[in-house]
Amino acid sequence: MNLLTPWLGVARRRGLNAEHIFLLVVLGAASFFDGYDTSVKTLALTHIRESFDLTKAAASVVLAVIFLGALPAMIITRWADRFGRRRLLLWSIFGYITFSGLTAVAPDAKTFVAMQFLQQVFVVAEGAIVWTMAAEELPAESRGFGFGVLAMNTTLGVGFAAILWSILEPAGVSWRWLYVASLPPLVFVGYLRRRLPESRRFLVAQQEGTLAERWHAIFAPAIRRWFVLIIATTALIQLSQWAVNFTIDFLETERHLSAPTANLMLIAGGLPGIPLMIYAGALSDRFGRRVVGCGFGVAAVVGAIGFFWLPGGVPVLLPCMSLTIIGQLGSYPVLQTYTSELFPTGLRSSASAWANLAAVAGRSASLGLGALLLLRVSSAATATLLGIGPLVAIVIIAVSFPDTHGRELEDITGEPLEILPLH
Repeated sequence: MNLLTPWLGVARRRGLNAEHIFLLVVLGAASFFDGYDTSVKTLALTHIRESFDLTKAAASVVLAVIFLGALPAMIITRWADRFGRRRLLLWSIFGYITFSGLTAVAPDAKTFVAMQFLQQVFVVAEGAIVWTMAAEELPAESRGFGFGVLAMNTTLGVGFAAILWSILEPAGVSWRWLYVASLPPLVFVGYLRRRLPESRRFLVAQQEGTLAERWHAIFAPAIRRWFVLIIATTALIQLSQWAVNFTIDFLETERHLSAPTANLMLIAGGLPGIPLMIYAGALSDRFGRRVVGCGFGVAAVVGAIGFFWLPGGVPVLLPCMSLTIIGQLGSYPVLQTYTSELFPTGLRSSASAWANLAAVAGRSASLGLGALLLLRVSSAATATLLGIGPLVAIVIIAVSFPDTHGRELEDITGEPLEILPLH
């Protein structure tokens, strides 16, 4: 756990008590494993393609199918609004680690896709429930900070996977061992089963009978506007998924860098952004979600354009990659807060489920369109055309979303204040 708690001093200065800190440590650990498991297929994509004899276009289609695993994840996430956050979180962690491990023995591309599809079901549900619990338990003035901690731990998981692969790949070790390495954290589920409490906002909503009984309650007129905006912007932002998944492959196949060099570039480019995620979340608690999130989002778009188009080697690629990653890491925990803040307790997990559906639609569309665009234009042009989506989303957020920082969830959603948890 020590890896996950360098932010403790800042948390205490921001007024978080021992209970809040324990929750962030636990949820942060779940986010760390989430980041590790989901990054493997991106880091080792070139080797995975070679193992199954896949072209870039075919690999793009494979990834698009895998991301469709977020569709059945809606069921698990929706159940968290009926049966509780804690129970569904435990099953989600157990499920995604198990299917990640089974991926290691996939004999062919079809089995690989099946195992990763099932892993996606649980990892998407786990991520949504983690953020829901954080939103419901953290004080209003520190929600952005807490989301920054979760996002930072996800990134640390990605970085750990990159470091591990940069060691294994030069030694000739198969990419399959990256998935084997995901099995030990299964013991984490047992720890959570004993120690993780249920969300008190959920318990009170359950006692008050305010949990949504029907799945279509999310379409109620009072929240329909936020629902439409969340769905639209989430899908548009995810159109950048093709560029994310093919970054390492682009460096290896088109800029002719070795796998260790490409992975180390990813690590070096992302390092400045890791502490910045907490800082960005804290800034959004002070200045608002829109200005901070959109500002970092624009930086990511500018960096991506330079990365794919500017000529030159590592001295040019690394700063552009770093700007892109910093922008993505800074905007993610800020803009992600809206899904948790704009919906009432009885629908908060359902809202996350629908946002995940929009995300998978955007990712699959990005990878599907990427496969088609690659038949006609270059990788750089493909990434640029798909990058229009996130830019449109940033404009929508800047114009249409409210500032929710510093406000209790009940003040935002109109729920009675007496359902506040007792901290």
